[in-house]
Amino acid sequence: MGTLYDYLTWRGDLSFAQDPLNEVDSLIFSLLSYIEFGGIVPAGHSSTPVSVRAAANSFFARNPDPRRISMGVMVPKEIIRLLRVARECRRFRSVGMKGYVNRIDTEVQTQFSATTFCLDTGETVVAYRGTDDTLVGWKENFNMSFLDVVPAQAYAAAYLNEAAEHCPGRLYVAGHSKGGNLAVYAAIHCRPEVRSRLVQVWCNDGPGFRTAWFRNPDYLEVQTRIRTLVPQSSVVGMLLEHDESYTVVKSRQVGLFQHDGLTWEVQGKAFVRVKDVTEESKRTNRALREWLQNLSPVQREQFCDALYRLLSADNAATLTDLMSFKNRWILRSMRLDPQMRKTVLQTVQELIKINTKTLINDLAPKRKG
Repeated sequence: MGTLYDYLTWRGDLSFAQDPLNEVDSLIFSLLSYIEFGGIVPAGHSSTPVSVRAAANSFFARNPDPRRISMGVMVPKEIIRLLRVARECRRFRSVGMKGYVNRIDTEVQTQFSATTFCLDTGETVVAYRGTDDTLVGWKENFNMSFLDVVPAQAYAAAYLNEAAEHCPGRLYVAGHSKGGNLAVYAAIHCRPEVRSRLVQVWCNDGPGFRTAWFRNPDYLEVQTRIRTLVPQSSVVGMLLEHDESYTVVKSRQVGLFQHDGLTWEVQGKAFVRVKDVTEESKRTNRALREWLQNLSPVQREQFCDALYRLLSADNAATLTDLMSFKNRWILRSMRLDPQMRKTVLQTVQELIKINTKTLINDLAPKRKG
């Protein structure tokens, strides 16, 4: 079985007019949205698009030494290779790009980025970036556990509305990780006339939502057009609630590393399916659900705020900063409010206890009667 790179070799000579957009394409667009295109791809939706090839040429001219390109500790650097391969294949090189936005705001605790891709068929793909290297991006993820709406979700819906105003054809929405969550949220909360033009919404291993969210009539309207794909050892994609059924795909990696979409196996123009997620994934999901259910929304907020303050104690802004040998966040965090440190410690201990209990229950021999 192949990977995304093999797919670009196998089908890269076919335009979207010859072979319609599919789930593998949706992941490629989602991953390309992780790349820093500021000053390369026009920000306005009314702007003239720049082709993937032209954008890639400008990106590599700006970054001539691939070894010096930093994607952070969580985003796979191999995405740069994906861009290099995509600019050479017929299917992607002439795709137009516009509407690039990358918004980081520590005050309102949000990280939001999106790119609009214009196909040769007149169709449009709106792709949302997942969580990047910034600590505030991870803080916003945690905020999803106690807030009905986080700023990135509101931005995502507004972005889709604006893109639709300047892209008259059929619309597709996609994203990876948090980007998948944003894609689903935007599809539900965009204007009704925009929602009616949506053909497919792809959530690639993205977290779900709080349970009450699924009673929204707008969600029920678009539910059948949502496609959720997760690898067999998914953790991120199993977080919170998913009302729609999900498709399990095979990955060449193990455990948490399967979150990297570049490791998902491809056959033809689809991902290789497996029957279900692993028992390890189910066990982790059960433990996390029980942990969250045992915490009130106020306790979740207190834990998230305390953890964020601990991690940013030495003015770290990114995970890369946090892991730097020069960063002394552990020492500085000891000087912070003892109650805050106690909140984090007790909450993490509860998660460990629940996870241990779940593991023991799964491994214990089943008795009859």
